[in-house]
Amino acid sequence: MPSKHGTHSPLPSFHAPTPPRSGSSTPNPYGGASPPNGAVAEKVALSYSRARAGGAVRRVGEWFVPLRIPLGGGGSIAAGGRREIVLPVFSFLHPSRPLPGFNSAGASLSSKRRDSSHPASITLGPNSPIRTLLALLGTAFLLILLALTSHHVILRPLSHAIFQRRSLPFTEPNTLILPPAELERIWRWEIAEGHYPSRRAIGVELGKHWLGSTEGGKAAPVKVENPGLPRRSDEEQRREKEVQAEVKRRLEGGFVAQGRGSKGKTNVLDAQMADIVPVGPSRSYISLPVTRSRKNVAYPPRPQRQAVLDLDQVMEHCDFATGRYVRDCLEVLRVNAGMEEPLLRRGELEAWRMSFVGSGSGGGTASTRTREAMEKVKSDLSALLANSTQSAFASLLAARQQLTLTSPSSHHHTPHPSHPTADPSCDPSFPHIFHIFWAGPFTDKPYSAALSFLYSQNLALSSPIGAPPPSNICRPQLWIWINPGPASSLPDRHAVAKMRRDLSRNPWSAPLLHRRFEETIKFRLWNTTEQLDGVEEMKGWREMGLFNSGGVKYGAEPEVLHDDATTDDLSKRDDSPSDSKVAEAELEELADGLATHTAEAALSHARQLANNSSVNATALAAPLPTKAKDELFERVGSTSQKYDRLTVVLSDMARFVLTHRFGGVYLDADTLLLRDWTELFGWKGAFAYRWSRLEKYNTAVLKMQRGSALGNFIFRTAVANGLDFHPMTVSRYTKDAGLEGLLLRLPDALFDPAWLNTEYYQRDRPPFPYLKRFEEFFETPKDISAAPAAVGFNGFFQGAFSYHYHNGWWMPFDPARNFPDLGPRFSHVERLARGRLLAAKLAALPPSLRPTGLGTSIPTPSGPSPTKPNEQPGQPTGGLPGQKIVGPTGGAKRSVEEQGPRWGDDERDFDDLDWSDESVEEDERDLSWSATLKRTFEAFLRGDAPNMYGEWISWEEIDGEVMDEY
Repeated sequence: MPSKHGTHSPLPSFHAPTPPRSGSSTPNPYGGASPPNGAVAEKVALSYSRARAGGAVRRVGEWFVPLRIPLGGGGSIAAGGRREIVLPVFSFLHPSRPLPGFNSAGASLSSKRRDSSHPASITLGPNSPIRTLLALLGTAFLLILLALTSHHVILRPLSHAIFQRRSLPFTEPNTLILPPAELERIWRWEIAEGHYPSRRAIGVELGKHWLGSTEGGKAAPVKVENPGLPRRSDEEQRREKEVQAEVKRRLEGGFVAQGRGSKGKTNVLDAQMADIVPVGPSRSYISLPVTRSRKNVAYPPRPQRQAVLDLDQVMEHCDFATGRYVRDCLEVLRVNAGMEEPLLRRGELEAWRMSFVGSGSGGGTASTRTREAMEKVKSDLSALLANSTQSAFASLLAARQQLTLTSPSSHHHTPHPSHPTADPSCDPSFPHIFHIFWAGPFTDKPYSAALSFLYSQNLALSSPIGAPPPSNICRPQLWIWINPGPASSLPDRHAVAKMRRDLSRNPWSAPLLHRRFEETIKFRLWNTTEQLDGVEEMKGWREMGLFNSGGVKYGAEPEVLHDDATTDDLSKRDDSPSDSKVAEAELEELADGLATHTAEAALSHARQLANNSSVNATALAAPLPTKAKDELFERVGSTSQKYDRLTVVLSDMARFVLTHRFGGVYLDADTLLLRDWTELFGWKGAFAYRWSRLEKYNTAVLKMQRGSALGNFIFRTAVANGLDFHPMTVSRYTKDAGLEGLLLRLPDALFDPAWLNTEYYQRDRPPFPYLKRFEEFFETPKDISAAPAAVGFNGFFQGAFSYHYHNGWWMPFDPARNFPDLGPRFSHVERLARGRLLAAKLAALPPSLRPTGLGTSIPTPSGPSPTKPNEQPGQPTGGLPGQKIVGPTGGAKRSVEEQGPRWGDDERDFDDLDWSDESVEEDERDLSWSATLKRTFEAFLRGDAPNMYGEWISWEEIDGEVMDEY
């Protein structure tokens, strides 16, 4: 049918395709030799209609038209008598188009009447020589202008001159606040510290702002010694420079002279202003395949004590930007760690070697006075980087160099100022610490993270309790930082005592307080004031708004709330709600310490919402309103429908504070460790990992050195940009300053191997298990739910160092056994958790279905069971199949009338609960991946199975007695 836009429709016709001519292999316009099927045709037609409705976007080729310039000669072009040059010019500059303000003949409208005395008047009409020249020059000028603008050569200066800003209003503002000379100092300091053990190119031109010695009146190249790279011979360095120069020549399209002194030729080797010289210990790469002990052939070996994972090699095999697949990356990591048995690959594995051991030290021993001087220097790194003279800075670099080259054994026994409980074999400059930040009641999420730490790391748990620390390993520690109250409040004077009391009463955290784990798991109170005061670069933070994430600022200000606070005190605050009832609710919430928001209540409420079809799912994820009553939520914490956004923002800051003050690795609480991290701790550089397909950081895993120049830069830049520590913003900080190399962006295959699949990438060759949504970790689809029980922990992203399941706080790890299942040693904890679940279920029953006395079978409620979520209503058994409630000691009965106390109001009601008659037939048949991993970790703590490296846990004291109490 004719189109309203013309005689021919712009939409393709799929009903009467024109058959191709005989012998023609030209495909149809839609990519095949035959017309597309109905589904494809519908999609193509829809895209055409959308383009027509929204206005078609001009392709780049449509902006240019050919300009033909004859070169003289007679005859036709076909006969070879005429020659011409065809050049592309912008269509609006083509000579065939008349200029605005001129007539078709080229005469100016203001000078139509020409004077006969000027026969040589300039003609600007179409196809005139002057128009041709203007078209060529205008096209060249615009192309150069576009090229410069794309590189911000003109964009930023013009923006600063016109708008008084570092960028245009429609672009992301530039975050750079430091001059180039100071950025170069940051690079030089980090290299001298040994924090750049990489062969990758650096982000700034060293030597441009740092003059070396003069030779014959000409500045000599600056030599930058890198103790993080193994020392090489002069011949090896010369060859490496030649290769780098050749690569640079090919990338830039320039010419590199093969010899020195050639006239008219530029030698890249001569143009280098800085010469990076590797001076570190040599590397001995571990041979493949990794040999295993015959006594432990069924389990992978632990990494060697001094082993280091070469992250440059990891990038070669795993970088998503170069088209590497997560599946292939995990295979190389498995083979490199000796985790693949039997070895299925054939051929030489030389190219897959990624782990090495440093042999020898690079220098002598530093004196105690030198170490003390360096500690003082590092305490005020801002003044050193910004204000010190070149000579002073050079001397401090030399001292730092000496410390870096010192043999580690010379200062092993020096206590770490922020890590006094480390093993003697640990390097005090590079502590092995995992940090986790947690706010609110302790749940199964940090519990499972802690169990994965115990299951995978080298903690010497097979030694008796109280035994001296092993001399050949450095045991890592897990520091769990508890923020006991709202994100915007500061702990009161009783916060530490409350934290310890709450942890001992919480079934999920109480087992971790056992003496068996006291040397490896440390609970620490998060105090915002103390932590931020401990960062030199954060001076003046009290006058700033703490809660800024990605440019979105939250209005709550920090405040100190004491036990003696009253409603009147709250009403006197400037930001207090106008409604007195809201103030009373806030005070009550703060006094209770959020204890009423248990995981069981949140889970029950979330399930009720999920079963209620009238609930709008999008409303649960909507942004927070700004009314006074909803601002209360921002201060008091989370509910089952929302989360404490201020706590999330605070955690973005906390990860940088903790790693900058104490060193080590920060982990999000929704992370499970899957293997030993010794080789990652051995890498002296800093790293985070990639934000899926985007070239941004995800700081769910963040490793930085204590008191580093990189941390100094991030804090100073964040202070100047409104204390924004969102990972997307931090990505801009490092990119704008050219410091991305100092914070290596590792592939997410190492820590988040399912992320690309959840965003529809690499689904043609996914890793195992194939999770299309993060929720499938907790609710594994039935068609693939045979895999968790069949392959177990060893089949879960084997080779990856961790798994980040991205929130899911409302989804239990193990719905059928949603309690710590750690055996008789922790039976009291189990009774407490299961009793609370049962009491919550009874409280949800209508009065007509509540039991009238103890010892009576529990009727089945209409809603889901806390311990049997898949149980259908109407079954003859109750929430605990066949279970009878047994009262407290002595058999005394309690009233369960509506007006009186009910069973479970007193936790002593749980003391005599007994589940010894549970049958396997009553359990879930298809376990999710989360349930399988949780039960695997718990089997190790019960003593039913070894850990992933074949090591059994010991509960014996050093004198031979068994520790049952804690």
